[in-house]
Amino acid sequence: MFEWLELQLAKSLVYPIYKVIGDGGSRYFWLYVLAGCLISLVLWWRQQEAAPTAQRLLAREVWWSRSAQNDYLIVATTGVLRFTVLSWAFIHYKEISALVVAALRAIGVSGEVNGGEAMALGLVLTLTLFVVDDFMRFFEHYLMHKVPELWEFHKVHHSAEHLNFATADRIHPAELVISGFLTAITVGTVNGVFIAFFGDKLTVETVFGANVFLVVFNICGGVLRHSPVWLSFGPAVERWVISPAMHQIHHSENPKHFDKNLGGALAVWDRMFGTLYIPNGREVESFGIGEETRDFRDPGVIFLRPFVRSFALLRTRFDTLRVAVRAPARHT
Repeated sequence: MFEWLELQLAKSLVYPIYKVIGDGGSRYFWLYVLAGCLISLVLWWRQQEAAPTAQRLLAREVWWSRSAQNDYLIVATTGVLRFTVLSWAFIHYKEISALVVAALRAIGVSGEVNGGEAMALGLVLTLTLFVVDDFMRFFEHYLMHKVPELWEFHKVHHSAEHLNFATADRIHPAELVISGFLTAITVGTVNGVFIAFFGDKLTVETVFGANVFLVVFNICGGVLRHSPVWLSFGPAVERWVISPAMHQIHHSENPKHFDKNLGGALAVWDRMFGTLYIPNGREVESFGIGEETRDFRDPGVIFLRPFVRSFALLRTRFDTLRVAVRAPARHT
């Protein structure tokens, strides 16, 4: 038991470092950070309007304010919890994939492809995974904003007063479990369907272990989504792709920006659900969730209040339902 715990704690300490140097799926992978810094340098050099925000990337409060310190605390704490007390809560997508394949095989689905077809279908699989996963991330995010019980947990992410690269993983442990579960279901299901219909010879196109389409998106300034650097792709592109500027709108403390631009990479889902907001120049003055933002400077509030508030909302919801069920029917 103690040997297992020591091993898991060692993994949790290495995990944040691994996400920077070895995990292409991390939003602050070194390549994305380097690309983001280079983009910031170009903005500072060529665009006077964007220069102040590019310079602000080096500001002390961005990296060492109370908000930033809480970012690092959350990243470290969730890493420890992920490998210890919450290790049971994370399932691997291959387990889901195997179940999907078995279910489809049981109803007679079976298929194999040759080498040439496998290469083309591998590209289709890669694109399908990217699009389906992006939609599921949007839909989960949509629910986090629209369902009050879930919003209590998601407030932790939006309570950041300064955005830096680590803010991307400023996520409450409960939300992390939900996200991990949905990702495993999504990736496992897509893989399982393709394996059942086309065999197991398909290869997803990856770079540094991440979907190649995700890598391209992140190289194009993805890391600047959580930063003070204002990078807009322009209205024509932003109808289709979420820019860093659009995601900063999402974190804005201005009520008119609340619940806007919920998408990860693609803006089409926001257009479909009516949550798209394309900025006209820099509109964000500050980040946060209003007066409640100050409460989340306290780590105790960050980790415990979401449970208290969410359970209180659930109890109210169930009490209302119970009263409605017990209420006698009115006869006219």
